[in-house]
Amino acid sequence: MTKNKRSPEYGLALYNLGYTDFNQKNYQGALNWFGRFVNESVHDNKQVLADAYNRMGDCNFDARKFDDARRSYDKAEQVDPSLGDYSLYQEGFVKGLQRDYTGKIQSLNQLITNYPQSQYIDDALYEQGRAFVQLEDNANAIERFQALVKTFPQSNMARRAANEIGLLYYQDDKYTEAIAAYKDVIKNYPGSEEARLAQRDLKSIYIDLNKVDEYADFASTIPGGANFDVNERDSLTYVAAERVYMRGENVEARNSFVKYLQTFPEGAFSLNANYYIGLIDYNQQNYESASAHLNKVLEYPNNKYSEEAMMMSAEMAYLAKDYAKALEWYKLLKDRASTPERRELAATGMLRSAAMAGNDEEVILAATAVLTDTKVAPELENEARYYRAQSLVKVNQMAHAVADWQSLAQDTRNAYGAEAKYQLAQYLFDTGKTADAEKEVLNYLEVSTPHTYWLARSFVLLSDIYAKLDRKLEARQYLLSLKQNYQADDDIAGMIESRLEKLNE
Repeated sequence: MTKNKRSPEYGLALYNLGYTDFNQKNYQGALNWFGRFVNESVHDNKQVLADAYNRMGDCNFDARKFDDARRSYDKAEQVDPSLGDYSLYQEGFVKGLQRDYTGKIQSLNQLITNYPQSQYIDDALYEQGRAFVQLEDNANAIERFQALVKTFPQSNMARRAANEIGLLYYQDDKYTEAIAAYKDVIKNYPGSEEARLAQRDLKSIYIDLNKVDEYADFASTIPGGANFDVNERDSLTYVAAERVYMRGENVEARNSFVKYLQTFPEGAFSLNANYYIGLIDYNQQNYESASAHLNKVLEYPNNKYSEEAMMMSAEMAYLAKDYAKALEWYKLLKDRASTPERRELAATGMLRSAAMAGNDEEVILAATAVLTDTKVAPELENEARYYRAQSLVKVNQMAHAVADWQSLAQDTRNAYGAEAKYQLAQYLFDTGKTADAEKEVLNYLEVSTPHTYWLARSFVLLSDIYAKLDRKLEARQYLLSLKQNYQADDDIAGMIESRLEKLNE
């Protein structure tokens, strides 16, 4: 005898089989039984039928068949509106997963309006708030969360919502409102995970505001929060100052770093604080203060700021014309430098500092060190040869000086080459090699140079050469031509006149 599919018992059997699988989390099997129940049996109980549709929605939800789930939930509400609050809640939740946040809000609004006594009201308000967050509508999100906290203060959702309010204010840089919201969480839900998170974020806000002392005062009033020890205050005071600096607020940052050092003179971050004060002062050209703080930094050997501190100290000494001190800093920097660029900067600084200090021995050493580097830039190579030649002359190593001049003189387009070409000719003349000197000058006049002073000096030298060779007419012609054509206000005019007078004797 076959079972009558139209009988209530048959339908109930299908429904119960569905629940058996559902409770065992065999959702595919449950979906099959519930489907047969709604399609094959007599339904004299609308509540049971609506529940079956809701469970079919749950099964499809688990399988992430969201469109099928929504259709089942919608059908459940139509069959029996008394179960519609769950249907609407789930429908709204599914829309959220489909990123239809406006639709989610609308479905949950139906729930709140049509089922004001529903057990899902607090969840609905929370999920609406989350949907507004996804829509980047923080104002409406806060309004929903506030309504939840006010209406259902003891709900688990209320605790989460209260924390969300603080976070949203924080994200909107509304620090006063955020502080008040987080303090409410800590006060109203003591010992909860939400209170712990609120205290964490509250600490971060006070750090952002550079008001660590205020946070410390508040923390001392919290049960379990009085363990705000000196080490943590040390750390937070520094972090607060650093955040101000990272925001580019240099004046406030400097004041905060100074306050930190005053409060914690031996603090864990005194190195960092001294560095940042030094850097700020350096950039503001307050070199005296910058030097004092950077010297503090360099008292810590081989720290992460050493290289930068040495570089700034060297530059400040050079600008102050304390070339001997600058030389020593650049030497230290060269030993410390971590990149080729920084090593070249140090080598250049050593060379120039030694030259300005008149320390010929150090000039020769620095220049030679530069020139042994196979990757030296041409401009620096020329500068090194120029300074080295000057110092070699002073220490009477003329052969080596001539070698540098010869190298430089190959290119008279730059200032170093222009002068070197002249110096080479003058050296030949001074050492009695008059013919070679004449040849060098005439070659100079042929190749020329944009640096007219050294070209003019070469014309004067040529007149000296011809005067020595007793070719006074040619000497005078060159001098008169130079007098007529060279207009610069320098010592050339005096050289011309003195030689013309001598030729007239």
